[in-house]
Amino acid sequence: MDIRKIKLESKQLIKGKWLILFVVILIMGAISGLLSGLPMPVLMFGFYLIINDLFLGKDMDFNRFVDPFRDLNQAIKLIALWLIVGIVVFVGSILFIIPGIIFYLMYSQASYIMMDEPEIGIIEAMQKSKDLMQGYKTNYFIFILSFIGHYLLVLLTFGIWIIYLAPYFQTASINYYRHRKRVASEAMDEVTVEVIEGPVKEVEVEPVLDDKEPKNDESPENKVE
Repeated sequence: MDIRKIKLESKQLIKGKWLILFVVILIMGAISGLLSGLPMPVLMFGFYLIINDLFLGKDMDFNRFVDPFRDLNQAIKLIALWLIVGIVVFVGSILFIIPGIIFYLMYSQASYIMMDEPEIGIIEAMQKSKDLMQGYKTNYFIFILSFIGHYLLVLLTFGIWIIYLAPYFQTASINYYRHRKRVASEAMDEVTVEVIEGPVKEVEVEPVLDDKEPKNDESPENKVE
């Protein structure tokens, strides 16, 4: 996965929009904080829809925040998924730091997957995230570390740089999922084509020999002695 390309696309997308996106994230955090953080996964779904629309060339529509609340069942599943993944990562971090990091990377795409596929269950979303990140956990870890310069700027500016970093990182994370999903889809298409077509085998056709003896027009009766 081309991390530089993912970040460049994200940076270009939020150009001229990062301030308003930060205000949106700030409002999301305030609303979520009033309710012990539980609405955050549903609010993030609305943010995901907005960013995905921008990547598709559509206008920014804040009414998209209403869409996740129209399906109460999916909203509850997103909250439950967020809690379960959080518990798994927390337990892994308590036992040993590394397992916690691995669990986080493994299930990092579960929420996005459920946002795209509202019909699936919590365990299936986690399994699909695990499959999607198979062989890409290190890549995603490097992707997160690539923002270390921005993290330092947040410290050096006493938190002011978070105004830019928050929308940038969230947009880049969504774009990473979009790229990873596309790569997985293309790989699946190639496998499907190979299975359908199969290997082309050359078949040697041997000439058919006529084992019948040639007819003789001269019958015994017509022979002249």
